[in-house]
Amino acid sequence: MPDRLFIIACYVVVANFGYAALQVWLLQHRPSSPRWLGVCVCLWAAVMSSLSVLQLYGAASWEPAVRHYLYFPMAVEMAWNVLLLQLLVPAMILAALFVRLRRRASPAPSPDGAGLTRRQFLYLAGCGAAPVFATSLGLHGYLTRDDMRLRSFDIPVAGLPPGLEGFTIAHVSDLHAGVFVGPRRLKIMTDMTNDLKADLVVVTGDLINFGIDEFPDALAAIQRLESRHGLYLSEGNHDVIPGPGLVLHACRRNRLAMLWNETATLNLGGARLLIGGLPWLAPGPDTPSRLVTDLFPARAPGDVRILLAHHPHFFDVSDQVDLLLSGHTHGGQIMFGDVGLGNLRFKYNSGRFHRGNMTMIVNNGCGDWFPCRIGAPAEVGLLRLTKAASAAT
Repeated sequence: MPDRLFIIACYVVVANFGYAALQVWLLQHRPSSPRWLGVCVCLWAAVMSSLSVLQLYGAASWEPAVRHYLYFPMAVEMAWNVLLLQLLVPAMILAALFVRLRRRASPAPSPDGAGLTRRQFLYLAGCGAAPVFATSLGLHGYLTRDDMRLRSFDIPVAGLPPGLEGFTIAHVSDLHAGVFVGPRRLKIMTDMTNDLKADLVVVTGDLINFGIDEFPDALAAIQRLESRHGLYLSEGNHDVIPGPGLVLHACRRNRLAMLWNETATLNLGGARLLIGGLPWLAPGPDTPSRLVTDLFPARAPGDVRILLAHHPHFFDVSDQVDLLLSGHTHGGQIMFGDVGLGNLRFKYNSGRFHRGNMTMIVNNGCGDWFPCRIGAPAEVGLLRLTKAASAAT
């Protein structure tokens, strides 16, 4: 059976050259279309396919050079192959079918040599619109690749013990150490996090981007993080791409507390802070609700429960926790106000959500697998526990 990388590479190459073939066919049916435009379409497909194959099969030792010299073209390639090509191929198929049917109904007149008409000019300009848009997205990603903000939230907790009033948590998510996130960007994250001098640091998944050979950069960054009461992690979907358990075992070999369907207990000022972490893939037939129910011990007076779960859909089944910390969404990645890609994919996209006595924070993440953010900046979160005025109803 072909491996996943081979299937992805074949799909990208076929989609690119299929799009190019359809575009050239359509150009041949447009009077006065310059031949060089068809050549440019084919060259673009070849470059976009080659960069994708390089990203999929390039050795980890190449990643520093790729980040340094090819970040911009790689960002353009991702914008094209991941975002635009998925829309352009079906659109081009429909356009080719329309032209075919129209020519059968009424054959097009022969070109009169009078030059480009306004309609022909607009069509030819449209051929370049998608590559220009992909290039613009890639350029934006390149220019903003090191941007990162701090976002702070006060977290009301019903019955918070006095010993935990003002307790601070630095929330980091979605490092994606790899081709687009190297030591420089990871250092920005660690410096920003350490400057907070938080009581606790949590990392909610996606330490790596693609392969286990990217783990050393993530490990070096995480080991630099500082807090008074430790650091805890949970597993993300990208952490299982190399294989189930590989990142988990790598963390444990290096004494990183990745909570995989387990709970850590901190005794602070006479109160218990319970930190539970869930895996990305549920073990066995357990439902998400059952996973959360079985995760924590029976609640004692003064307990505060914090759940680390990479995907924010656990918000709907976690009534028994006080604070749920998630990531995964990248804030929607490309957002224009409240409208964007995040609305199409996620029920809970970014920021703070409340239900009953529970609060969820969805972190935008500090790294990227798709190297362009619009309206969804990379971030580190600072959370401050405070006693709720009264129990929510």
